[in-house]
Amino acid sequence: MLLGYYEPGGFKTVIDNLSKHLTMHGVEVTVAARVVRTEPPRYVNLIKLRPEDLPVEGKYYDVIHIHTSYPYTKVAVKYNMRNVVFTWHGYAPTIYVPGIKNKFINVGLRYAYKGLLPKLRYITAVSNYANKQLIKLFGVSGKVIPNGIDLELFKPCPRELRRREFNGYPVILNLTAYNNFKGRDMLIKSFEIIKRKYDKAILIARGINYELNGVVNLSSYVPYEEIPKLYCKADFYLLTSKWESFGLPIIEAFATGTPVIAYDKDDGRREHILSSGGGLLFNNAESLLRAVDDVLSNWDMYSLRGIEYARNFDWRDVAKKYLNVYTEVISK
Repeated sequence: MLLGYYEPGGFKTVIDNLSKHLTMHGVEVTVAARVVRTEPPRYVNLIKLRPEDLPVEGKYYDVIHIHTSYPYTKVAVKYNMRNVVFTWHGYAPTIYVPGIKNKFINVGLRYAYKGLLPKLRYITAVSNYANKQLIKLFGVSGKVIPNGIDLELFKPCPRELRRREFNGYPVILNLTAYNNFKGRDMLIKSFEIIKRKYDKAILIARGINYELNGVVNLSSYVPYEEIPKLYCKADFYLLTSKWESFGLPIIEAFATGTPVIAYDKDDGRREHILSSGGGLLFNNAESLLRAVDDVLSNWDMYSLRGIEYARNFDWRDVAKKYLNVYTEVISK
């Protein structure tokens, strides 16, 4: 499997888990990246690979699975590599991309992919939203195979075990709003609104660095195995990001029985919230407070709906879906 940057974050979480569960199905997996910024877990065989070396290195593998990496995709198309599976993880709208330089890169990638993706034989997308992007931007459609969740690690925890560390109520969690692209500004604003009605509210968050009563700032790094414990401390998860192609924190929260209240955007989050019934969307102060009131008053209902929905994303089943695609590639 190929990706541009192997570094802490949701992308790494997906690659690590897919590698782990494919291995459990008897597949020998090597993860390759242009840039490596962290150590892999023991079950991931990681190498550093320059894109220009792919044609030679690729001869040793039955299937080459590229995860939205333009340099690798460009080489694969140039050399007409026929055993490639390309997974589309989504394209962030340029308006949300921080920095002028990054915006230009973002626009350039859009046009570059438009010339590459129609030449690939096997394309998958991580959500229905991501697949709609493929159709709209590039005129191609992929097989939707969602990201997964490790249901052996992310397990339901009852409400009576929550909030034992804190005297405040409600306890709110956000693990991703460490910059404004991920919704730090909206998270702070939303928490201030909630505090007007729930003055003892607690916000557990990572890297917001903001002096506000009731905020518990986590260290910048939280081991993956410890993340479920954080979900199990919260009454609900508050998602405030500007864009989500899939929305992995929503599924992680649901798997632990934690309802989700999400800032409404027409992206991957909307499908999860509306299809599951495990949370609510908001778009202003009034709808946010209504959502908080409703979730806290009907917590058990939202929790059970989320748990049920999360079962659709078991990594063991997701890995089988990719294995079926690999089998098709090899057979042809």
